[in-house]
Amino acid sequence: MTTTLFVSVALSALACYAIYIGWATQKKRWAYAGWAGIAVSIVAWCNVLGTEFGITVGLCLPAIMVWLGIARHAKAEKTKPDADKPPHQWQCQGKAVALTGWHILYVLIVQMVTFSLIVVALVYQLPISEPKQMATGVIILPLVWGVLAYWYVMSEHKLRHILFSVVLAAVAALYLFGVAHG
Repeated sequence: MTTTLFVSVALSALACYAIYIGWATQKKRWAYAGWAGIAVSIVAWCNVLGTEFGITVGLCLPAIMVWLGIARHAKAEKTKPDADKPPHQWQCQGKAVALTGWHILYVLIVQMVTFSLIVVALVYQLPISEPKQMATGVIILPLVWGVLAYWYVMSEHKLRHILFSVVLAAVAALYLFGVAHG
């Protein structure tokens, strides 16, 4: 077991280094070899720690090791004295603040409620047991919410998105509270 543990650590480190070399030299072969090495190291970690912990460690360790590359390329920069900076002029733009506040509230609260209703209505249609429906909903909700939040933020026609989501939520609510349980 100890040998396999060292092999797993070495595979993860070499895979991260290969990805780093691919990035530094802009050669895709190294990057692909590194990602293949990550996949192999995950298999090795699963052999050492079991599937649950092996996948977790195999995916988290490269994310931690990347900080070594970041630290290697970090450069200390000298800051200029404060006397060279112009005085800061505070300019509050009420309309922009209110609009940004609305976007934040819409994505965090309104979309959460809206897409919770939609996902629950959709998952309720699945021909599986209720605990499996709930588990599926828990997995699907952040994905749907994230994709549609991204769509809203990137959209130039935000009103269309709002109307679309409100209509879908109304249909889902009518189904859930009217048809399904009425």
